[in-house]
Amino acid sequence: MPPVRRRGFVTSFVCFVATALSFSACSAPVADSARADGLVVGETTAPSTLDPQGSGLYADRFAWQLSYECLYTTTADGRVEPALATGYRGSPDGLTYTFTLRPGVRFGNGDPLTADDVVYSFDRLRKSPTGIADEVFPTLKSVREIDDATVEFTLGKPDAGFINNMANPLVWGCAIMSRRAATTTNSAVTMVGTGPWKQTSYRANSRLQLERNEDYWGRKTAAPALSVLYIPNIATQVANLQADKIDLMFPDTASAGALKGRRDVILDRVETDSTIFLQVNNLSKPLDNPLVRQAVALSIDRRELADGAYRGGARPSGYFPSATWAPTVDQLPNSGPDPARAKELLTQAGFPQGFATTLMYISGYDPGTDNMMTLMQDQLARVGIKVKLLPLEPAAWGAKLTKPDYDLSWNAQSYYPNSLQYVLPAEGRQGPTPPSLQQLIDDARGAVEQPVFQRNLVKIAEHEATLVYPTVTLLALDMFAGYRDTLAHVAVPPSQSRAFLADVTKE
Repeated sequence: MPPVRRRGFVTSFVCFVATALSFSACSAPVADSARADGLVVGETTAPSTLDPQGSGLYADRFAWQLSYECLYTTTADGRVEPALATGYRGSPDGLTYTFTLRPGVRFGNGDPLTADDVVYSFDRLRKSPTGIADEVFPTLKSVREIDDATVEFTLGKPDAGFINNMANPLVWGCAIMSRRAATTTNSAVTMVGTGPWKQTSYRANSRLQLERNEDYWGRKTAAPALSVLYIPNIATQVANLQADKIDLMFPDTASAGALKGRRDVILDRVETDSTIFLQVNNLSKPLDNPLVRQAVALSIDRRELADGAYRGGARPSGYFPSATWAPTVDQLPNSGPDPARAKELLTQAGFPQGFATTLMYISGYDPGTDNMMTLMQDQLARVGIKVKLLPLEPAAWGAKLTKPDYDLSWNAQSYYPNSLQYVLPAEGRQGPTPPSLQQLIDDARGAVEQPVFQRNLVKIAEHEATLVYPTVTLLALDMFAGYRDTLAHVAVPPSQSRAFLADVTKE
């Protein structure tokens, strides 16, 4: 599952290549020593780069998490905890954060972690053409070294989500790099981080090989080595898991069925924070009418979409999929389904017979997308909204979204450590943000305490659901982990971070 930018557009998509690849064609043969003691994991999509600042693609982050770390991290249950920093001090005005680095931390090449590396990492990030810095740290003004173990971050204005983004378990935007390694090696193919694994070799689109970092500052990896094999064909992965050629894989909903019932394979289902939503262009008539947008929202039956398109591999969701402090989808205005009320609203808006519109999407994005679009087309037709489906290739879809040249659009996004990003409008893809909504966003950003921040996020969600702007969140996706019954401590978090592999043991 792959996506991205809240209210933005998907920057990567899962590659389901229908080819009869053999195991040896997808990757180099696994060394006997790695098979005996190390873990062998199958992944569908190979990283486009190993540079943690070189890509916005969601799938690329799965490799980065194995080597790189941030000053803080977020646990599976949502707690923000120290990692490369032991703590921080925030100024009363919310503009300055001073971090104290953990003593004794070394990069995989043996170099000690210093404040200079942290400053270098963020200066490099701000110069990256990928735009990561603008998305993740839009208020960051400067970073400076106080001494070898102390770094000061200055913001242009308060940002309640700053610490959350500094603790991204996917290490996107906050990965700390070694200045010496990054300036003397090719970061696109070589990772030199502070994490529990050290890269030993890499064959692009084929295999990433790592070994235990014996000098790691924290708990050492349970397995001595890790081989990540990039196998585009899910069916090939299933066959190799069944044949005991790989230890663990992440099947899609359809392929998971092939693993059910096997006594030597365990299949876990994981609720993730990745969501699918409907983007509404309020510049397009008649969607500029709030009553029409509310009718669209009330026409949608999320449970039918989850069960019919994803075979139960998804669930109805509001804006914040697993947040215990957030309202559930049925507690939000216009959550539906209520076809009768939708028809009433269309009549009030001057469309008693409904209207015609278009719905664009990336064809074949994942196994459920095409079926979901057909189901949604049928649901909207029940209230008189006649939808023409526009299946597009990713580039064409993205171009229409950013003009904006569309009526309704499917979209998807991945996990965000900063919950505000789930509800931020994307400039240039719809009409101007209503002042009432912008005020709530500004209030949330300026919150100093997390409870206040969360209460403001709830207000934003309720207001967006009332306006049906800028989106209607539909589903949160589930993922599966299939693995040999000789493994223990397989615990995929909602973020889908692969950092859990450090704790997996083999009997």
